[in-house]
Amino acid sequence: MADNPYVAMGLNDQKRGAADFGLGALDLLQDRENRKRPFFDANVAHMPPFEHQELLNLGFIQVLLSGRTGMNIWEGAMQRSLRLLAFVLSLTLCGGAVAQTPSRDQIKQRVNDNVVFLMGGLPGATFNELANDIAVVASDDKLRVLSVEGGAAVQNVKDVLYLRNIDMALTTLEAMNYLKASGELGSNVEQRLAYIAPLFPNPLQIVARGGAKSIRDLNGMKVNFNNKGSATAQFVPIIFKTLGVNVQEFYMPQADALEKIRRGELDATVCSCPGTVPAYKNVKPDSGLQFVSVPYEKALQASYLPGQIGNEDYPGLIAKGQAVDTISASTVLVSYNWAKNTARYEQTAKFIDALFSRIDELHKPPRSPLWKSVNFAASIPGWTRFPAAEVWLANWRAGQPGGEQAEVKQSIGGRGSKPSAAQADQLFREFERWQASRH
Repeated sequence: MADNPYVAMGLNDQKRGAADFGLGALDLLQDRENRKRPFFDANVAHMPPFEHQELLNLGFIQVLLSGRTGMNIWEGAMQRSLRLLAFVLSLTLCGGAVAQTPSRDQIKQRVNDNVVFLMGGLPGATFNELANDIAVVASDDKLRVLSVEGGAAVQNVKDVLYLRNIDMALTTLEAMNYLKASGELGSNVEQRLAYIAPLFPNPLQIVARGGAKSIRDLNGMKVNFNNKGSATAQFVPIIFKTLGVNVQEFYMPQADALEKIRRGELDATVCSCPGTVPAYKNVKPDSGLQFVSVPYEKALQASYLPGQIGNEDYPGLIAKGQAVDTISASTVLVSYNWAKNTARYEQTAKFIDALFSRIDELHKPPRSPLWKSVNFAASIPGWTRFPAAEVWLANWRAGQPGGEQAEVKQSIGGRGSKPSAAQADQLFREFERWQASRH
């Protein structure tokens, strides 16, 4: 192989064929000169085919038009043809510099290397709006984020762990803790599921008629817990039972529930939802309906934060300067905990860098105003953050003044849950105890 000049020159089979043809043509011309006989004879049939034969023919056409005859004509024609051949051969030998059309498999690989799938929620749910915001902001010419409709909080976790091609999803902390405690998806769900960042508070919003002021005033009454399959339907009845409030449970859309409350067929309706509930926004001040408070008791603190609902949320139901205390679940962006140095890990890391780097874009219209309450740096006790997200935040923290305590308190106050100063201090002390338990 070392003695083959074509190998040394790096020529492929196509280029070797062109070179062989050129050398064969030169040999044939020399043979005609030596033997002094007409150029065209049966030996020509042994020459290899050449895709640029028309260029060679051009030389002979020029000769015929010139009126020259004899051996000089053929020799002149051959010389001109060989000059043309040399030109074509040079193009062939330099063909490696010309970009070649990628194969179908190469295009397929390139497209799939740059796509991640983010699962939102049920059709019409707030999760879908938020997932679409993320997709728009994080996508660019190097990464495509495709948001897809999903299910409720628990189903979204199942899909991240088991559904093919789903990379990330929106869920809630209460759903994560429920699946860890129940073992429904195995005993090590906290090792397979990682969170990228906590997002929005989902305040527990309870609208009731009559004189009910607190959740305990609803004991023995008829209460709607949103649609079957929703996070509200799955988890809020547990909150009622934890607080010793026993009610008759109903499940329907919020607008239908409000109509039944007006007719006296229901006493209250509940939604654990990020942001304002459209059906509640339309309630008139003279409707006789009001929000009821929910105490932030110790039994609820593992999965919930303190929260408030204010006049800016529902000016028709809450007077200016007034607020109703409640609790808030937390919406969380989660991913499968891919092993490092795998393609799926690298894709998720690319997504995290794009999302975290463009948080300011999420604060601008027409993105949801809920994004202004998000602190990506907040931690979730008992769960592991996706390693690439932890690295990104560590690099970010290195350039920030103020230290970790300021960051945590900012996180507590920046979620839109509006805790009091005492509640914020209590939450920070709980964070310190959790942090100490890690060391």
